[in-house]
Amino acid sequence: MTLSTGARDPLLLALTACLALVLLLLPRPAAAAAFNGQFYRGEGDVEYLQLLDVSRRLFAPDPEFQNIAMLYTPAWDGFVEGPTWGAWWIQNSYGPTYCALPFFEEPYVTFLQNAQDLWFQQMGDGKRVFKWKDNEWLVPDGQLCDAAAPDWVVPKQGDGRVDIHDWGMEFTAAGVVMQAELLLIGRDAKAIEHYLPLLERCANFIETRRDPKNNLFLAGAAGNLLAPSYAGWKKPDGTYDKAYLAGLSITYIAGLDRLIELERLAGRSDKANWYTERRDLARKGLPLLTTDEGYFLKYLDPDGTKHGVYGAKEHGYFEAVCNHDALCFRVADDAQAERIYAKLASIPGLRRHDLIITNEPSLDDMYEPDTGWLWKHGTWVNGGHWTTCEARMVMAYYRLGKYEDARRSMKKLLTFARDFRLDNPLVDFGNAVYQPKEPINLCYDSFGGPAAMVRGLFEYLYRADGLTLLPHVPPGVTRLEQNFPLRFGAKRLYLATVGSGAITGVLLNGKRWKSFDAKSVFLPYDRTPAEAAVQILLGGAKPGPFTPAKATPALPPPPGAEALPADLFPVIVPNQLPLRLGADSNGENRFLGDLAQPVVFSRALTADEVGALAESGLGGLSKDPALVGAWTLGDQQAELFPNPVDADLSAKAVGHVEVVDGPKGKAVRLSGEGYLEIANAPKVSLTHACTMAAWICPKVLPPGGARIIDKTQVGTSNGYLLDTCPSNSLRLIVERGSLGHAANLVPDQWAHVAATVAADGTEALYLNGKAVATQQRTTSQEVESLAARVAKLRAFHQRLEEAGLGDSYEAAHARLAVQCLSTAHARLKLLAEGKLTRLPEASQYAADKSYFSTAAKLCDGLERLLKSYEDSADARKQRVWELWEG
Repeated sequence: MTLSTGARDPLLLALTACLALVLLLLPRPAAAAAFNGQFYRGEGDVEYLQLLDVSRRLFAPDPEFQNIAMLYTPAWDGFVEGPTWGAWWIQNSYGPTYCALPFFEEPYVTFLQNAQDLWFQQMGDGKRVFKWKDNEWLVPDGQLCDAAAPDWVVPKQGDGRVDIHDWGMEFTAAGVVMQAELLLIGRDAKAIEHYLPLLERCANFIETRRDPKNNLFLAGAAGNLLAPSYAGWKKPDGTYDKAYLAGLSITYIAGLDRLIELERLAGRSDKANWYTERRDLARKGLPLLTTDEGYFLKYLDPDGTKHGVYGAKEHGYFEAVCNHDALCFRVADDAQAERIYAKLASIPGLRRHDLIITNEPSLDDMYEPDTGWLWKHGTWVNGGHWTTCEARMVMAYYRLGKYEDARRSMKKLLTFARDFRLDNPLVDFGNAVYQPKEPINLCYDSFGGPAAMVRGLFEYLYRADGLTLLPHVPPGVTRLEQNFPLRFGAKRLYLATVGSGAITGVLLNGKRWKSFDAKSVFLPYDRTPAEAAVQILLGGAKPGPFTPAKATPALPPPPGAEALPADLFPVIVPNQLPLRLGADSNGENRFLGDLAQPVVFSRALTADEVGALAESGLGGLSKDPALVGAWTLGDQQAELFPNPVDADLSAKAVGHVEVVDGPKGKAVRLSGEGYLEIANAPKVSLTHACTMAAWICPKVLPPGGARIIDKTQVGTSNGYLLDTCPSNSLRLIVERGSLGHAANLVPDQWAHVAATVAADGTEALYLNGKAVATQQRTTSQEVESLAARVAKLRAFHQRLEEAGLGDSYEAAHARLAVQCLSTAHARLKLLAEGKLTRLPEASQYAADKSYFSTAAKLCDGLERLLKSYEDSADARKQRVWELWEG
């Protein structure tokens, strides 16, 4: 039966009305959750967006988290590995530097270059001599180093059996990668011209280890990146020789990829072709280092023995470092990358705590047994965790779309960040800090994971002709905006994505952009605007509004005039170090001469009491309840010098110490070969006041002086210290401040020296019972002058902007110092309002102080730099100096 049109219409209307009613009653899909952070904003997976935002926050002054500015040192106007690591390492900086370079702006770029210059300015030239104990070696031309500081460089791995170590082969290759990447991103022709010859020397040095028969590279013990976990080929006679190291091939190929692009950028196609030939030959050797399952061995002995075939009877471990590096730097193609990851993911022990370790199970081919704490599995280079490696692992996660792995990694790292424990390595397979006795921890390595969280989103493949973006955005994030610029030569990019899936469209400054495919976007340098807002459309999504939220160059307002809390900076801050007589916390700065009658009190003696102590000895003070120690140097028992006040605080001789006659009894003669040490205990961990005194008969002491009584961490003001810096002077250091006096101590003549610190901040130095210097500080010496110094930087910054130099390094450095002090005050305000979780007492103090110390160090460095401009013949530097002087 056929219904007429007229009969159908009422039925259709009824059905339509019913359907509309049903649709109205159905639950509507919830709008995507939104996130609006400091550096990221978007919709969808809010937790992931928060992790991204925190990751980026670690690279700017932040009141809640440690940040990378805290690793600045004025010693070379650059980054340092950490407060307890006074140099710049290649291995430790590799992951963080590579991953942070695209978003590093000034002054961080200069900080980084100044740090890396420590390597290149002291690289091997075939003439430089490296001395180690009784050994001397000529450093080959082009060899970089393990670590360097001004006038100090270690071209071999400096831990372990250095006498059998090879040169740092993979250190050199990784140094090439970092410096070449820095130059590719910056595109500074003058800098490229300067560094290309140095990088060529590095590459030529690595080429001396190429075996032309198989295009593999030979390296001896500790020639790997995470040295000294690699011993090389153990020959039948028990000695060690060179083997074919997979990491060296992989890292060198990554370096050659970048050298090729740099040479093209410099217009030198002949050199680019030369490096291309080297790279292609190196790639031909890789199959010999590849297992049947597709992952890389750790190394191959010349006799064919394979190290790092997981599950094999011998050397049956999986080496994570060379494998995640092959993924990160795209040495492995996509198919091999998937196979490597599949194997890695099948070994649970590699990520017991969501962070990658170096190897699983324990290495059986080190030159040391894996029985001691440092060498056992899970502690150091044998299965410990290094966040410099995590950076490259996270890059691999992003490349392969393993976003949940990246999420778990960053969440684990945040457990350390929240406690101000950004330490490296992490022991217990990545579950605990290496230096738990420090009140807080900070290492450059630790910024690797957060940096990779940021770089991994778009990967950023820099080339001579442009930049390739490879979006790796978690599918749960349906809108993403980066509120900070990416560097591309002199140009700046602001990136955003909408949707999820393959790339289906691109807008550049609101206009359609055609240079893309389903996986990548290409930006030719000559066609990219100076400032480009790039919105990438995924999975057919429609474009939305995208106006980058750019950071303002304006300085934050000055902190309020309210006084800092009176207890913010104690007079003395305790530590876990031993008390030493005649040496510093590193066992250095040793006293040369004789030392007698050392005493320590937990209160400040009066001037009369110090006079009596110098004249007559302890006398009635021997019964003073504040007396901590009065070591008897004539009653040595074995290696111990007794302390009648407390038998548990005897002084132990470390090294060679000779007992001789002193002015009033026995003394110890310190010839630079030994010192005395008292174990840490509550009684020597003073907090409110102290007195240190001793008779000394010094020799002519070096410019840095020598320690007399020391319980201070080198480079800090915690604990308490009495020494002779500079030379034969007197100096007192405690947290509240330092006090010095040009004592002109006469060599080979006895003198009584003393220092007192009272609870009200009054400090005094005494020579032969007489006060020679006094002062009172109501707050930290460092903080006391900081407000005025930063105020001067504010005025200097304004003059730079007015002179058209607001984009200069000096202006950026000044801005950072101002921001750091402002952030320090913001932190105190948040703490007072209960908006930040407090740390344990010792950690809380150290954390709070680190903010002020960072601002002070930035002031120190910039002031020192500007002073060097005073007599410069460079017109620009002269102009900057004039602006500084006002």
